[in-house]
Amino acid sequence: MAESSTRKVGGIRNDRISVLPRNILEIILCFLPIRDAVRTSVLSRSWRHCWTTVPNLVFNESIISPNSYDFSECHHRELKALKFVSVINKVLLLHNGPILKFSLNFPEYHCNAKIIHNYIDQWIPLFSRKGIKHLTLVDSLPGVFVALNFSSLKLTHLRLANFRFPYTPAFGGLTYLRNLELIEVTTSGQSIFDCPVLEKLTLIASEDLSHTNFRAPNLKCLHQHSREVILEYSLAGLENITEYSFRLSEDLIPQPQTPSVVNVLSSLQKIEKLSIAKYFIRYLAAGGSPNRLSKLLPCLKTLSIFDIDYTRVSEISCLLCLIRSAPNLCKLHISAEFGAFYQAEFGVKEMNHKDNWEEDFEDCTVDHLQIVTFSHFQGLKAELELVKFLLAHSPLLKTMFIHRNCFMPMDLAFEVAEEMLEFSRASSRAQVKNLECPFDAVDYGPWVNRLNLYADE
Repeated sequence: MAESSTRKVGGIRNDRISVLPRNILEIILCFLPIRDAVRTSVLSRSWRHCWTTVPNLVFNESIISPNSYDFSECHHRELKALKFVSVINKVLLLHNGPILKFSLNFPEYHCNAKIIHNYIDQWIPLFSRKGIKHLTLVDSLPGVFVALNFSSLKLTHLRLANFRFPYTPAFGGLTYLRNLELIEVTTSGQSIFDCPVLEKLTLIASEDLSHTNFRAPNLKCLHQHSREVILEYSLAGLENITEYSFRLSEDLIPQPQTPSVVNVLSSLQKIEKLSIAKYFIRYLAAGGSPNRLSKLLPCLKTLSIFDIDYTRVSEISCLLCLIRSAPNLCKLHISAEFGAFYQAEFGVKEMNHKDNWEEDFEDCTVDHLQIVTFSHFQGLKAELELVKFLLAHSPLLKTMFIHRNCFMPMDLAFEVAEEMLEFSRASSRAQVKNLECPFDAVDYGPWVNRLNLYADE
């Protein structure tokens, strides 16, 4: 018993974390909220200044206690803002090492954002001396604050939310950028920003901005989430991008004279990953779709289509056009429009898509397709025809995941599963896995982490 107690006490005294190299401790502290990282200074003498060299600083409303200010005060908005920036000032004053990443999420309520903006102006010279590379500024509410002058910073990553760009393109600070995210950002006039090394551009709900506002010859990845799309939307000049996604959130579809899918996608000869969500598939289908694009997409390996409406012949035709135009496609993800289940329940007529599937079957190439995923599968005729088509024309298919709609009756699910068992398969090892789709299982891929604008990075 005495020997066991001695061993236990000895184990407690053996501090394995404190003897780790300093750079490892800094990495550990980077995963802690800034308040907890600072609190480690009271653990021991060796931990007292450890947090002061952490290169990544993330600040949000949690750094101030709700009891540290009095809401009964008439100027509580100013007091909260001053308390917020005072805590940040103390951390910056005591910080001794380089600051490579600085992230600031403004408090959401009862806070004077103008005060915080004024202090950010004062921090920029410090950031320049500290060699900052990643900067994130997320205002809590859409405002009229002009984006700050970053010309003295050699930023490689910049993320702004709820800001406004200045009038002139003499903005600076974009020379070294490789990754730029703009969320609810507006601009005045037709500003053109030079981004010579920019590789990834994300535009979310920034209706005044598009890829045409950026001179980025090295752009490889473009993500857009917009409420509307112009009539003659084009990706001309972006022939070198390898990843592209567009989510159109409102059903404001103009009617072009020529097929939109041809105008938008024909120039993407180097595209490898393509994601289309919400009403953008409807926009691409506007004006009709050819059997396949005149210029195939030989590099396209991953295709994701979200919110497709199987009751619309035009969207089915557009989907088939994309599949036929991607001879080296390896992964395919198709998610049905969630509301379509209720349309089927209330007797919305399904269209006969038989002609679409039988047309040009002999010349259709999906020889490299390996993984297929259906989300919110409802058992509609068009869905079953698509499953049948892919099973019959995919000799390398490994797995087809069928995530059925969570409201789909079990008897209908069994009936559909039995019908799919009778479909012929070009691949002898192809497996069809029927799974129930959770209510919130729709994954919008590149948008899933960016729509939560105020989440900590």
